This record gives sequence, C-alpha cells and structure tokens, in this order.
Amino acid sequence: MSFKNRVVLLSSIGFAMGMVICQIISAAISTISLSDGALHLCTVEFVEYMGGNQITAFVIQTIVCGLYGSIAVGGSSVYYLETWSILKATVTHFLMTVISYYVTGFFLRWFSISDISWCLLWLVIFILIYTGIWLSSYLSYRADIRKINMELNALKMS
Repeated sequence: MSFKNRVVLLSSIGFAMGMVICQIISAAISTISLSDGALHLCTVEFVEYMGGNQITAFVIQTIVCGLYGSIAVGGSSVYYLETWSILKATVTHFLMTVISYYVTGFFLRWFSISDISWCLLWLVIFILIYTGIWLSSYLSYRADIRKINMELNALKMS
C-alpha cells in the first residue's frame, strides 16, 4: 500500500474513532463534573461559546473530534516510513497528537489555557495514555517480528 493510501485509510478510520471516543469521554466528563442528574454531551463553556445551541455545539464537537482522530490515527503512518528511525517516527507522531490534542481541548473548552495546573495534569494523563498505547503496539510488533524470524530460521534449517 502506498504511503498516501495508508494515510487516507488510517485517517478515515481515525475520524470515525475520534468521533466516538471523544464524544464518550466528553459526555462522561461533562456529566460527572456537573452532577445535576442530566446528560451533558459538551462542556457548558463550549455550548455557551456556540451561542447556547446544544445541537450546534454537539455537531461541531463531533467534527472536531473526528479531525483529531484523523490526525492521531492517520499520523501513525509515519511509523511505516522505512527511512525513519523509531525515535523520529515516535517524536513526530507524539508532537502531532499532543499539539492537536491541546488545540482540540482548548477549542472545545475541555480545559482553559489560564489554568496551567489543569493543563499540566491533562498533559501527564495524555503522556501516560500515549505511552501505554505505544508500548503495547511496540511489544506486539516485536513479538510478531520474533515469530517471523523464528519461522525464517526454521525454513533455513530445513
């Protein structure tokens, strides 16, 4: 598969994943933080920013979350660039995702730039989640490579 086709495929998958995952997280955090017994799909601040229209806020949030998913998942295509080291691909992908995460978060009013401690807390959470996903992917690929190498060695010996 060409690099361009891989980016398009992964970005499309990421768009759908981003819409679903961000909406679930946003609804859970908004509903829990308000504790008023009602389901809130967006932060109150974002709904106010959208002129008080909850449907508009939800639709825009859905699109923005999809775009974030496209960047995060589509951006993982850098791991398929054979001329790039794992370090270069990881740093590039991490920067793409963390920057787009904060742009998304600030726009959707998940957190405010004026509350540095909250921004740092979310950075720590982001790094922990990113590291967990990266490590599980790395270990999975490493196991696959070991299995392939064992099969190749078995073929050499026969």
